[in-house]
Amino acid sequence: MQRFDQRHEIGFKDHQELNRLTAFHIAGYVAGMYLENQRKNLPLIYFQILIGKQESKTRLLFAKVSGGRLVGDLATITQEKVSKHWNSSSSGGHQTVYEADIINFLAGSLAEAKYVATRDNEGFNLDLLSPQAIKHYGGEADMQEVMFYLEFFLPNPLQREEKLKALFAEAFRFVEQESNWQSITALANYILDNSQGNISCEQAIAVLAPSENTQVSTPPNLELFQAYGA
Repeated sequence: MQRFDQRHEIGFKDHQELNRLTAFHIAGYVAGMYLENQRKNLPLIYFQILIGKQESKTRLLFAKVSGGRLVGDLATITQEKVSKHWNSSSSGGHQTVYEADIINFLAGSLAEAKYVATRDNEGFNLDLLSPQAIKHYGGEADMQEVMFYLEFFLPNPLQREEKLKALFAEAFRFVEQESNWQSITALANYILDNSQGNISCEQAIAVLAPSENTQVSTPPNLELFQAYGA
């Protein structure tokens, strides 16, 4: 997962502000992977935050998250393999897993949107936002991933539309919750202050939940995905 820089941002004059937008975007996504997945008793999959900066170390060239998805790379999972288990009585567990990944993608853009609203002394209101609006908050790539997931698991367009609305609202509630927002802000500041080339899974967790000692799973595969419907 990497924040998408819109074309007009290539010449963004205030690079420090673009750094902050990027940091909050990444922090929202990672906070979802840890805090929201934990709330749903889903496993934390290993991830790391990769950071690239100019030599002056004052401008983020990029910041992205490697790993962390519960479902993994859909390109390696065929419809045949999934449908073998999808119609079983355990499909509700599968749904929780793929929906969690989608919520986390949306949480990144929504965290950036909340930062902008807070910065500009504006309201952060679900009625004023839509899934399509997140492209204004570096979320074009996020939406591509979200739609890839939804098209993979929900062939019916109307079902996809309703599911997207529901998951968008859930991601909004996650970001809006004060304790989560404090954690997102703390991680965003940590990303901005980081002078290394990456932030490990353990370092990010220590910022999000300093008092917890969490076991991190290895990268996921189809068998792991199937297990959470059992």
